[in-house]
Amino acid sequence: MSEYITRTFTFEGKRYYVRAKTEDEAKVKIALKRQELEEGRRKIDKNMLVSAWAKEWLKVYKEPTVSTKHYKNTETIVNNIIIPKVGPLQLKNVRPVNLQGILNDSANYSSSYLSKIHSIIKHMFRDAYYNGLLLENPAEGLRLPSGKKKQQRRPITPLERKLTLKVADSYRGGTFVLIMLYCGLRPGEVAALTWGNVDLKNNVIHVRQALKADGVIGPPKTAAGYREVPIPKILSDRLKEEKRSSKTMLVCTNSFGDPYTASAIKVMFRVYRNKMNIAAGCKTKWGRPLPPLVVNDDLTLYCYRHTYCTDLQAAGVPINVAKELMGHSNIAVTAQIYTHKSDAAFNNAADLINAYVAQGVAPNAEHVEISMNSR
Repeated sequence: MSEYITRTFTFEGKRYYVRAKTEDEAKVKIALKRQELEEGRRKIDKNMLVSAWAKEWLKVYKEPTVSTKHYKNTETIVNNIIIPKVGPLQLKNVRPVNLQGILNDSANYSSSYLSKIHSIIKHMFRDAYYNGLLLENPAEGLRLPSGKKKQQRRPITPLERKLTLKVADSYRGGTFVLIMLYCGLRPGEVAALTWGNVDLKNNVIHVRQALKADGVIGPPKTAAGYREVPIPKILSDRLKEEKRSSKTMLVCTNSFGDPYTASAIKVMFRVYRNKMNIAAGCKTKWGRPLPPLVVNDDLTLYCYRHTYCTDLQAAGVPINVAKELMGHSNIAVTAQIYTHKSDAAFNNAADLINAYVAQGVAPNAEHVEISMNSR
């Protein structure tokens, strides 16, 4: 009878054994077994590590059932947040305190992102429990930290509007920003806007597509995103001039004439803010403004979309019409912005009340002049 030799190797913290007749055969068996483990074909048992189960769970429960974008986001959280904390532990040794620690250590994220982490942990360990890999589910009863408060979007200030218009005159990104200011489009909608969807004869933008987070151009955010938006004359004149010299189908492109990506949009607006600070008189070093800054990081591109909505209110546009122009699927979303009191809206309300008290009758709404160009 031939004698066998036993050799061991370690994979993800667990020791494995192979039996072979020769050293060369043992090396081959170790290589094959390691490959099997790395490809996720290991036997599912109660002793498996969290890292191994996470890979199996992603493959079986997530990849076939969700969109590519959803899967990538889930995979990122699993690989970058969950596995580094509890990956080396055996499933059966994970305790609620381990999982609560993951959430506590993630408290600097936004509340919405924290909720995603919590949901992934909950479902990943629930499915392990359903597969008989756990006697109890350690994800039950986890407490969600409050998380980082979401930055409040706001309308731009009169000074920011003045600086925005000044920079827009000379900076290529100005058209991008002005479309948001004067038409209220989302950044992704501006990035995907083609000349074919800009009717400069009737001064109307037809919103039909948007740049997604994964870089793909697809439909708008919701069904309500399909809409028509009037183009004020001040913007229409600029677009007509740019269309004559444009060499692309897209209305807005980066400095190389290429389509905007999500990261390129961020870079463009960072430069835009720098130029606004320089225009405001900030001292510079190597072409960059030095503190104290007039325009800070709380000015985001979405502030211009927010401003468009408050401008609609100030101009007297009814909220139900503002909802359509903004592309909101729920009027409550519009109301959160539209009901923010602005000086113009306040003065307009005061004028209407004074007219009513003085005349004893409400002024005819049809006689209230609405100027889209006054914004």
